[in-house]
Amino acid sequence: GLDMEPASIGNLCTLYQSSDFLVVNKHWDVRIDSKMWYEKLTVQSQLKHQFPELADPNTYYGFRFCHQLDFSTSGALCIALNKMAAAKAYRCFRDRLVTKIYLALTGGTADVGYQKRHKLLK
Repeated sequence: GLDMEPASIGNLCTLYQSSDFLVVNKHWDVRIDSKMWYEKLTVQSQLKHQFPELADPNTYYGFRFCHQLDFSTSGALCIALNKMAAAKAYRCFRDRLVTKIYLALTGGTADVGYQKRHKLLK
């Protein structure tokens, strides 16, 4: 189900983990990383809290984020756990071998006539 509770340092959900990758469910309205002192809650801080042994001090943020998700977007976020995995993931994203699917959840009903008139629906 959808978790509509506000994000906290300890509620980062792991979707997948291997020796090369960690995939987490990024919460809505949470930044992935930040070097700003006032940004207390980020995916970076959640990862350091939940997986301190996976942090790499040789990286700028402590983790190798394979891609970005906007602040307000929730969903699967892939973290490479070593340089080789990061390089492979980079090539997959660069060569467009990764399929991203976005789903928008809305409340109420849609005006199909308006959408057809404005070519929002095919």
